[in-house]
Amino acid sequence: MALDRRPVRFEPADPQEVVHEMLTLATRGDGSGWLNVQPLVADEDRPPESPIFKLFTAKGPAVPLGTWVPGHHYRDKWQPASVGLQHAGGRHASKLLEERGVTELPGWNRRQDHIKRGLVYELPDGHDPTVALGFLTDAMAQLVDFPISGTWQAVILTQH
Repeated sequence: MALDRRPVRFEPADPQEVVHEMLTLATRGDGSGWLNVQPLVADEDRPPESPIFKLFTAKGPAVPLGTWVPGHHYRDKWQPASVGLQHAGGRHASKLLEERGVTELPGWNRRQDHIKRGLVYELPDGHDPTVALGFLTDAMAQLVDFPISGTWQAVILTQH
């Protein structure tokens, strides 16, 4: 199967193009696509990451990576939509986010909060993609300790 990648730059205040792509993927319901999101970080602001250090540290990537997967059928069973993020925010990221005013929404089910594998939420059917995207950008902005530009990049991934 071929994997197509289409990058879309956006500002959190103007996510319409990304949300449109999310709705398109959700309508398919076949698991053939998902979305990755990252803040754009200037090279001079990007913290250095040693490949050897990454092998021996328990933290995730310095520049966080958010993922949204629409609900889909897999082996005749419905898999709910989910959001996840890998980050270097340390242990119990959900508590840190809550202290900083970024909270999971009613109906969201926290499936994982792991220092290396990240934070994952299962979303209820009928969730608003705008809210899911806003949660990801807000959460990632709170889990970095270096400047981010305020411009984000979503990569829409689809399998054919």
